[in-house]
Amino acid sequence: MRTKICSFFPRAGTARIVTLMAAGIPGGVFAAGYYLPNQDAFATARGNAFVATADNPSAVFYNPAGMTQIKEGQAQLGLYSIVLGNEATVGGVRTDAETELQAAPHLFYVRPYNDRLTFGFGLNSPFGLGTDWGRNTNFSPVVTEARLTYLSGTSAVAYKVSDELSVGASVSVNYADLTLEQGLGAPGSFLRFDGQDVGVSAGLSIRWQPTEQHAFGLVYSSGSTFDLDGRTTSSLLPSDNSAGLDFKTPARLAGGYSYRPAPGWNVEANVEWLNWDSLDTLTLQSTSIGGSLPVVFNWQSSFIYELGVSYTTPDGYVLAAGYDFNANAQPDRNFTPGVSDADRHWFNCGVGRRMENSSWMLAYQFGYSNRTVDGSANPLANGKYKSRHNALVLSWQRTF
Repeated sequence: MRTKICSFFPRAGTARIVTLMAAGIPGGVFAAGYYLPNQDAFATARGNAFVATADNPSAVFYNPAGMTQIKEGQAQLGLYSIVLGNEATVGGVRTDAETELQAAPHLFYVRPYNDRLTFGFGLNSPFGLGTDWGRNTNFSPVVTEARLTYLSGTSAVAYKVSDELSVGASVSVNYADLTLEQGLGAPGSFLRFDGQDVGVSAGLSIRWQPTEQHAFGLVYSSGSTFDLDGRTTSSLLPSDNSAGLDFKTPARLAGGYSYRPAPGWNVEANVEWLNWDSLDTLTLQSTSIGGSLPVVFNWQSSFIYELGVSYTTPDGYVLAAGYDFNANAQPDRNFTPGVSDADRHWFNCGVGRRMENSSWMLAYQFGYSNRTVDGSANPLANGKYKSRHNALVLSWQRTF
């Protein structure tokens, strides 16, 4: 039987790869696909409602037009860390994904050139993380592991049109490293794809503050396209095969309104839209078949709703809290545990201190979702899925 499997595996393996790709791009931590919006502890504590405020170096990511508020050179360094808590009950059997600590760093630097022109740079991970279910679940033929490592280097510029209005633009060079793995039916068997590529994206933004109490922000970031160049490996084959997959990150449109009712207080509401409709049918290239095959995702665009409040005392102590609701991007028919996307609630809070030349902020996040799937095109994916996630974000900022 083993000889027979190996004899037809190159072609059958291709079908397995297609199934593997359809099992889902990684990012099982979040709803809204594999988008990772937490790029600053202060913004995270406010539920990432920061597009209209955008008054620290992380504006490079949240809204580059906000950089004109920064009057001296400032650098910010931070780390987002999360402990995953994913659970699946499929076919009456409960499975817990591997509990692991995952982290995404962020580094931003902003310096004004003159009274109107400001430049910024960022190094961060706006997409990524992943889920490892192990190779011995009863849904392993759907997916065992899905993981994305993503690093974005951004150059941004902002111009102050008037005292009330600023505009911004950015260009990002993005590195993506994607790992997808599924079982092949036999206990412990697997087929794995690993691929990497570099893509480019760009953004435009605006910030308008007509009065001291009211500010508005709007930002658009294009998606990025990758031709992942890599290989497939299998427990049933002695060698690996070259393979490639086109891959996309979605365009993002975010708008926000900030209200400052009294000194030190800031209340903001944001809405973000992610164009997951672009993740429809991808193309797999593999030497196993000497050609290409379509890989159907058919995700749907989704929204994130964010609300946050912060208070800075006269002595510089900062308190913040926020809530954000992430709508899922994965319809039941196209659901798989590789992403475990769901409508997810996030509760956030934080504390920090702003001093003369430096500041720090620590934020905590708790996220949860419950989802029942009964209409997946792959019956092995039907079941109940729960997530309980705990995250910490630490950011440190220095003025030069």
